[in-house]
Amino acid sequence: MKDTIRVALVQPKPYAEFDDPRNIAHGLHLLERIRGHELDMVCFPEYFPFAGEEVLAEAARDLRSYIVAGLVEQDGGRLYNTATLFDRSGRLLGRQRKANVGALERDHLHITAGDGVFRAFSVDFGKIGLPVCIDFWGQPDAATQLANQGVEIVFNISIFPILRGHWKTGALVRAFDNFFAVVGVNTADYNAMIGGRRYHQHGGGSFVLQPPRFLDKAAFRRWFRSLDTLDDWVTLELDALEQVHVAEVHLGSVRRYRREFWNRFGFQRV
Repeated sequence: MKDTIRVALVQPKPYAEFDDPRNIAHGLHLLERIRGHELDMVCFPEYFPFAGEEVLAEAARDLRSYIVAGLVEQDGGRLYNTATLFDRSGRLLGRQRKANVGALERDHLHITAGDGVFRAFSVDFGKIGLPVCIDFWGQPDAATQLANQGVEIVFNISIFPILRGHWKTGALVRAFDNFFAVVGVNTADYNAMIGGRRYHQHGGGSFVLQPPRFLDKAAFRRWFRSLDTLDDWVTLELDALEQVHVAEVHLGSVRRYRREFWNRFGFQRV
């Protein structure tokens, strides 16, 4: 397994309607900015591009990267808000349905809640989790389930017009509780049209959270004794504009700090 992975955070400015088919083309256009990069994961936000499994599968093959995207899944006449994962060969690897579905989603997009079971997905650099938006930062259940399955990095696709500070703060708590790395991806700032009404989406703020680099055998002891804040866990935070940013996530440090921390306090985890 890799100690360091490269992740592209795609923070798009969508078209006003969530299901506007132009969002698919726009997503592909943004991927042109990272062509030629050696990537392990490309991460789009919640509800983006909403549809387009075939073109996303082709993009994953083309980039030779995993892709997670916010798609709406139809199953048995019901619609689900899902984080949808494609592997490097373009195969659909799995879906994570959102369990805590908001009023706007229920009333205007007719989204059905998922079952609240959060699954680890095995990829070639480890185990990942894909809880959608508030499922991760709002309650501890998803993080606990994923940590107990050995997940080391969470990709938290989201749309955050409000409570943006709560998003990062809640995600940071989950990251520290479980010694995850967390990649949170939002849309850029834009105006959405939902149920015939315009809603300003105060977007941006996509982030990467991770423990400090584990540089030598004494790194954990130095960090443990000097810990006053978790500010150094925030290694990337984007502004409100549309952008694509490639970041490094150091999973080797996650593994080492997690092992040391859990052993020090006697936490019983996998």
